[in-house]
Amino acid sequence: MAGCTDDPGDRRSAPPTSTVAPGPTTTTSAYAPTWSAIHADGRNSDFASIAGPAAVEPAWTYPTGGLITVGPTSDPEGRVYLTDNAGPCHLQALDGATGERVWCTEELDLGAAISSALLDREGRVFVADSQALHAFDRDGTLLWESPIVGVPLSAQLTPGRDVVLVTNIGQVHVVDRDTGEKVVPVRELIPGRGFTLAESLWPCARGLPGCPSANTIAVHPETGRIFLTWWEPGAAQASVRALDLDVDGDPAITDAWSNDALPNGSGSSPTLSADGRRLYVTDGVDSLHALDVEDGSIVWSFRIGWNAGGSPSVSPDGLVMPAGAGATLAIADEGDRGVLAWRRDDLLNLGIATQAEGHRAYVTVPRGGGEVDIVVIDTRDGEVLDQDPLEGQARFTVGTTLTPDGTVLVPTFTGTLHAFRPET
Repeated sequence: MAGCTDDPGDRRSAPPTSTVAPGPTTTTSAYAPTWSAIHADGRNSDFASIAGPAAVEPAWTYPTGGLITVGPTSDPEGRVYLTDNAGPCHLQALDGATGERVWCTEELDLGAAISSALLDREGRVFVADSQALHAFDRDGTLLWESPIVGVPLSAQLTPGRDVVLVTNIGQVHVVDRDTGEKVVPVRELIPGRGFTLAESLWPCARGLPGCPSANTIAVHPETGRIFLTWWEPGAAQASVRALDLDVDGDPAITDAWSNDALPNGSGSSPTLSADGRRLYVTDGVDSLHALDVEDGSIVWSFRIGWNAGGSPSVSPDGLVMPAGAGATLAIADEGDRGVLAWRRDDLLNLGIATQAEGHRAYVTVPRGGGEVDIVVIDTRDGEVLDQDPLEGQARFTVGTTLTPDGTVLVPTFTGTLHAFRPET
């Protein structure tokens, strides 16, 4: 793996122009213009395109009574959608201003707890469980169900405005948002593989062989190419894989490339750069890799020193912040190498380091006794701008979301969603 460095330096060349095969395009994304997917958008950027607050204060908490394994999403009006494993409802809609529950649904089984709600511009909410992809309107009314086998770790939207998902056992589905009808024939990456909830989903947490497709797919916003982590049954280690989607003529999902680059799997959903030329992913040992989206070749690798338990956050200017559990740090993509921008060994990152406009990042760090603080960081130099405690035991966090008014939502694995509003 070439180009590994951890020496600071000035930014140099931009990534080379990609020649990814053309695909379906659209001038307006079908995503709601907010934090509408598990990692903010179809690129899995974990970046909020709003001005992030420099200081926050507690607003409200919402205890689920169960465990939370993925972060919430938020619509343009600030309504928050959260999944968890407490029964009987595995999806609830909350008032973003107060944290009060607006509605919940019992239509979903326990498999929904590892997916975030996907939101489109029309106000529809898409969540899959172990049996089907479900579509709801904004008020929680079930619109349609489309059968699947396995559990996806959240769905995405294609440039053609369809819903696309890959289940944990490798079923690839593309369905019409309006009707739930299949747009292309289902692709089985493991032909004939079945699944029930009696099988454990815990291997999905770290991308181990028991969960071949363990993370959320990224979708190229222009070409529609699908990127996923994949552990082929019997393989020595996991891979990064790319699939092309053709909805015209003879609709099909075909292989583009595969790179066997992930020793010990990956707990990281792949993240696309803002220009669509790079794909970032961490392996299950200690490194972050930047791949060329055209052919899957590794452009550079950077040894961060730990097995990241989440996806890297990537800003539009190419600042990459790996997830925990390790030091809080930022790596600049210099085109042919990754360069350490700054590192804070005194801030042990316990979750996904969400970035926002205004050079802000939101990181959770331990306070002792199982308690956790949220820290606001200036991403230009790693300076701490603000630090506030989360109430109660948290252990670690599972994704940080920003709503349209700048409220920062921090879900803990122990089952409480904490909301912090911009400090007045």
